[in-house]
Amino acid sequence: MHSGLKILILFFIFSYAVFQGDAMGQDRRVERADQAFELKQYHEAIDLYQRAYDRMRRRDRDEATRLLFKQGLCYMYTNDYRRAEARFNMAIRRNYPDSIAILYYADALMKNEKFEEALEQYKKFAEKAPDDWRAQKGIESVKLALELQENPTLYDVEAIRVFNSRDDDLTPAFADHRASSLIFASGRDDAVGRDKDPWTGQKHTSFFISYQDRAGNWDRPVLLDEGPVNTEYNEGAPSMNSGATEMYFTRCQRSPDVDMGCRIYKTRREGNNWTEPREVPLTNDSTVTVGHPAISPDEMSLYFVSDKPGGHGGRDIWVVRRRGPGDEFGPAENLGPVINTPGNEMFPYVREDGTLFFASDGHPGMGGLDIFMSEPTPEGWGEPVNLGYPINSPSDDFGIVFKPNREQGFFTSNRSRIGSFDIYSFYLAPLEFSIQGTVRDDSTKQVIAGAAVQLVGSDGSLRQMQTNLEGNYRFDKNFVKENTRYELLVNKDGYFSARAQESTQNIERSRDFVVDFYLEPIPETPIELPEILYEFARWELQPQFKDSLNGLVQTMQDNPNIVIELASHTDSRGGHEYNDTLSQRRANSVVEYLIEQGINPARMEAKGYGKRIPRVIEKDMEREGFVFEAGAELTEQYINGLPSEEHQDVAHQLNRRTEFRVIRDDFEPGEEEDRPARDVEIMDDDRRRPPNQRE
Repeated sequence: MHSGLKILILFFIFSYAVFQGDAMGQDRRVERADQAFELKQYHEAIDLYQRAYDRMRRRDRDEATRLLFKQGLCYMYTNDYRRAEARFNMAIRRNYPDSIAILYYADALMKNEKFEEALEQYKKFAEKAPDDWRAQKGIESVKLALELQENPTLYDVEAIRVFNSRDDDLTPAFADHRASSLIFASGRDDAVGRDKDPWTGQKHTSFFISYQDRAGNWDRPVLLDEGPVNTEYNEGAPSMNSGATEMYFTRCQRSPDVDMGCRIYKTRREGNNWTEPREVPLTNDSTVTVGHPAISPDEMSLYFVSDKPGGHGGRDIWVVRRRGPGDEFGPAENLGPVINTPGNEMFPYVREDGTLFFASDGHPGMGGLDIFMSEPTPEGWGEPVNLGYPINSPSDDFGIVFKPNREQGFFTSNRSRIGSFDIYSFYLAPLEFSIQGTVRDDSTKQVIAGAAVQLVGSDGSLRQMQTNLEGNYRFDKNFVKENTRYELLVNKDGYFSARAQESTQNIERSRDFVVDFYLEPIPETPIELPEILYEFARWELQPQFKDSLNGLVQTMQDNPNIVIELASHTDSRGGHEYNDTLSQRRANSVVEYLIEQGINPARMEAKGYGKRIPRVIEKDMEREGFVFEAGAELTEQYINGLPSEEHQDVAHQLNRRTEFRVIRDDFEPGEEEDRPARDVEIMDDDRRRPPNQRE
């Protein structure tokens, strides 16, 4: 079996490929190309197939089409999906006989983020091969990829330049319990071996280590050693025990043109050196490959990947267990169909809480290998969850490792689109919120400097600031926290206060809230309250009209320094004494209601004006089909001049009103709260007037 770099990376991810038999009449170039392909020397086979195709395309169309397909596979195996897409497309257009080419074409389109085109090809493949599970999986993956890209997670992802070279750099693992040193595999020029991997054309991978300084910067990686761990073979997929004293890893050996398979080895750290690695006995079958070890935090379980019999297809994740750290591991157990699929599940990793992370191309994902997580349950393993974008991408993403108790770490991906694997960091940035805005005059729209802005949180926090010369305020992340409701209250002399609410509850992304305020200047003229109707010749406030006063209650609560006059007016019918008395009592009823709502009585004065102050229409208004023009004063003379009794009745209704105006804005708590109520009696002679002569 092949021992090249791709076993460390993809573990025969394309082992399900259908390879066509040799065509008749091949020349020497075709034989050499096919031989390189069978030996998985894909880097060399690409050039050989191209030469064979150039010679064959005019002589044998069917054979030339086969060569295009095989070259497409070579490009796919070496992660050049742009060229793979082109070759598969050409082979399909030339009527390549096996529908598998449509699947690979769809896979390449997926890798190149051409999702809609990929969906079309997966559907075509489903028509050709309705029983092939990969068709439906591809269709589901396209839909999922689009959804994940539209709804990215909160993780920040970045390629770490100091770790990465022009060659493959992959499968990181922390080398100490503080996560301040990192071991990873690389095929860079400094690797130990002299030979190149015929699969990729790069050197065989060796382990390198990088150290983090106190400032958090990572040093330039250096070889872990030049033996016994690093050899001329491919080394990769390291896994450290919790004490960072033992390392499990994969080693793939080969002799010329013969694969000797991959096995898992263990080595111990002794000071600055490593002991001679020993193979962990997991199989006696020379045809079986094992790799990608993951030792559990308690060191009682070792997870690994294998194509051994008894799996669910492709490469599966298995586990062996032991009773004590020094004991041998028991028989292998397959993790079962919840984790494993007909595809490939690889690169397991177990966090401190027992959560399993792994890479898969069998579960629906964004393309290639995606990273999934599954939590342990009493029944086994929970349904795998895709880690989402941007940790996952349309490319291959695998080999994740977390810093202890932190939502950050590293993983491997070839998303750079230049054919090599790189190490990426991921970091779950904390949620950060701010609330900012501008305070303006509602009439002039000019900014208001020096306005007091108060921020009150449901967690008991209280912050206050003043707007700057530009009328701006800002409460930053130091004051605005997660899962908290906030109320903002703005005050400025000469203006009514304003308030607003914002909440960071159930907000999953950092956000800057913008809350602008337009403060209403306190007018000198009275402000009409919403319509309040009374029973005929009565002054008690009816329950159905109390809600109309809630806005005034809020205004009084928001502006604790104002003192208001509550004025009640009647229409022009009836005598002064009666209307004065009635209006006074109606004004008193409003004050009494406000007192019931907790408003300090010292902040209110009730006054009945009777019929003495007719209403002046401020702007054109229509009431019950009748129009009253701006500037009209509803005097008795004006009303009597209206053309109909109905029109006059509406004018009388407009005169019957309750208003308030601010008479002071310097009230201080502690001022006299109890003021004597006016004792006014309704005159008997006026009460005896006919109804049409009263209000």
